[in-house]
Amino acid sequence: MPSPMMAAVTHSAAFCIGAAAVILLSNHSPPSSMSTASKKSTTDDSAELTRIFPTSSSEAFNNMLPTLPIRIFQPNDNLLIAFDTRNKNPAFVMERIQKQRGVAAAEETPSRKNKRFFEEKTIPAHHRSRNHHYRNSGYDRGHLAPVADFITDSEVHDSFSLSNISPQLPRFNRTMWLRVEEFVRSVAEHEEEGKHDSSELETYVLTGPLWLPASNLGKDKFRFSYEAIGHPPSLIHVPTHFFKVIVVVSPTADNSGSRFQLKKFAAFVIPHSESDEKSSRLRLVDCIVRLSDLEAVVGLELFPNLLGSHADGSDDEIPLYKELADALTDDVRVHAKNNQLLLEDGSNTEHVGNGTLGILPQSGVGLGKRRQKKIKQLLRGNSPLFQHLCKSNNDCFKYL
Repeated sequence: MPSPMMAAVTHSAAFCIGAAAVILLSNHSPPSSMSTASKKSTTDDSAELTRIFPTSSSEAFNNMLPTLPIRIFQPNDNLLIAFDTRNKNPAFVMERIQKQRGVAAAEETPSRKNKRFFEEKTIPAHHRSRNHHYRNSGYDRGHLAPVADFITDSEVHDSFSLSNISPQLPRFNRTMWLRVEEFVRSVAEHEEEGKHDSSELETYVLTGPLWLPASNLGKDKFRFSYEAIGHPPSLIHVPTHFFKVIVVVSPTADNSGSRFQLKKFAAFVIPHSESDEKSSRLRLVDCIVRLSDLEAVVGLELFPNLLGSHADGSDDEIPLYKELADALTDDVRVHAKNNQLLLEDGSNTEHVGNGTLGILPQSGVGLGKRRQKKIKQLLRGNSPLFQHLCKSNNDCFKYL
């Protein structure tokens, strides 16, 4: 049984991460530009710990407890960053893409010119990502929230914070990852253009690094292997994979407790590797994963206000909307095998999967009969109010 102190620390960490994940969704006011000088941390460790511990003991514990490893920043209304001081990568980055941003882009065209990567000085030097860590490392400073997603000069400047950066292989950063970013922007644009009502659709994107096993040592035993850059003991861990979760939502006035209704979604895990003949045969649809499986790896509940939370029911039950999302994902995975584009030489591709060693299911892998039966029951008994982005998007079937 965990000690009261450990339970409090765990609860506080979960509170900080969970609170950050809903800030952008709960803030539906028109976006306004915020300068880097007005950057604020949304984490209040001492207040939360005071709430957890009884009055008689809170002061003593507050004087002894360390700070938490997750630092949360919201540099502007369309970007939120949760930075992990242990591996010196973002734990996740959330951004919002709205229809008004396309209009504003015609009035203001921000440029990367004279923009420089800068360190997050509110984080202690030995805990933050630093520019000199990347010098001669062989890795790019890869944006998790890309520059091209922002339309004001101050937002572009905010994206150059090293708290929004992970080390990425140069070719990966400039090819595969770039195409994933372009896909996200095309989703935001096309969904807005294709809507048939007066609702204002918005696209939210959650991005982060992953460290998945490199080899299987036998039953229920795996080995991790990844590089790090920097100067010991302060090192930046190099991710083995990256994830992106995309949701398209519209405002709602119902009494469901959420101010938004989910329209479309998709979750992807992209292997962090240099493009070659093998990896170039990877399609975006080969990288889709179930939300519940991704949650198990990242340790977060993804969009709980949209898809439900385990806190709402039994610990062993997946919330219904999330189970529907998983069923829709499996349905797309099954059909992806039969929807293959031809290579330039006219031959069919031989898909390579997303390189997750079964930690996350791969596209093209056959599903068991029980799972297929459950998918049919869920989709037949619950007409989904939302769809998977790759169900009718041909861009999912193009090669990265």
